[in-house]
Amino acid sequence: MTPRAVTLIVNPAAGSLLDSGITPESIADRIAALGFEVELLTGPPDGLPGFIETALDRPAELVAVAGGDGTINTAAAALAGSDKILMPIPAGTLNHLSRDLGIPADIDGAVAAMRHGRPARVDVGEVDGHLFLCSSVIGFPSRIGGQREHWRGRLNPIRWIRVIAKNLSTLSRDGRLAIRLPDAGVAPFRSRHLMVAVGGYDEAPGRLFTRSRLDTGAFEVYAMPRPTPSGLLLTFLRALAGRWRRSPELKTAKAATVEVSSSRSKLRVMNDGELLLLEPPLTYSIRPAGLRVLRAAAETETDVPTAAA
Repeated sequence: MTPRAVTLIVNPAAGSLLDSGITPESIADRIAALGFEVELLTGPPDGLPGFIETALDRPAELVAVAGGDGTINTAAAALAGSDKILMPIPAGTLNHLSRDLGIPADIDGAVAAMRHGRPARVDVGEVDGHLFLCSSVIGFPSRIGGQREHWRGRLNPIRWIRVIAKNLSTLSRDGRLAIRLPDAGVAPFRSRHLMVAVGGYDEAPGRLFTRSRLDTGAFEVYAMPRPTPSGLLLTFLRALAGRWRRSPELKTAKAATVEVSSSRSKLRVMNDGELLLLEPPLTYSIRPAGLRVLRAAAETETDVPTAAA
């Protein structure tokens, strides 16, 4: 059963809110119309940590957060390990977690999903104290992410093609990573590109970077020891066809701990689309059932009852 009181945190600077003209107050009104008691907390993005601390002190069990992946991750990092339930309302570009929870990508659909949503527990990942909900990437994709941030608001199809082509032509600039999976029975190996995903991605046509299971208690690790432009392209095409695990360029494994070392003093790490510069060696660890979330009802038919979630 969904809790009927909610603390609503809204980042008014989130991209889709700015573009649509939807206000924090109108989101609160939509939620109240479903029968919820709503307390709205909103203001400049730098006030987000304070709003989350306030939500932790409030009696409402449900905390709805409207914003992009960075806003959702900040909230999740604070709520993980507590008895609060996170309801992500997608208002960014990628909206990783809400998509995997079956929550519609539009504000009205997401709010409507709150009526019959069910609490569940999901795993969270952590690398050197930095939490992530979906994936952490080192190498080529993180460089693309950095370019996306640099050109935010100024990217067009032609510029995107140029950015991708430039990064493909400089694959050798990514440093070699020494990777150990101490609990997976896999020999240490080296790679220039690494993705550590909470739970692992589905392999099915049309299901690119989507996850059905968020509670496996393990990461799925993807690495490309010898990346080439053609190899990356073939792997992407296989992913579109739902056959990417068969790619000879790709190494996959399941592990609860991932250790990464490098001769470089800093590594560019992209956690759920947010860029960090971290000093190696890095240690990834999984927190099984570390976060309570609200899933869309159709996605949670086998979830445990609310009292146990």
